Amino acid sequence: MRELELLQAYLTRLRQEKLQGGHAAALAATNPDDMMHIGARAHEAELVSRILVAVRDLDKDPGTFIQNHLNTI
Repeated sequence: MRELELLQAYLTRLRQEKLQGGHAAALAATNPDDMMHIGARAHEAELVSRILVAVRDLDKDPGTFIQNHLNTI
């Protein structure tokens, strides 16, 4: 499943970009309104992390993926 490996690499890079962007925004923050944008970037990074975990589960064992991620819907 080479495609899933590529997707994992992409998601890892995307998460890193979101975290670095949030860090840079936190360092540059000059007023309390900036915190909303910093929080949004942190939430984006968390969402990407959750997706990455799900893709890794799918790559390892589709049965585990279904049990952990699809039965809760």
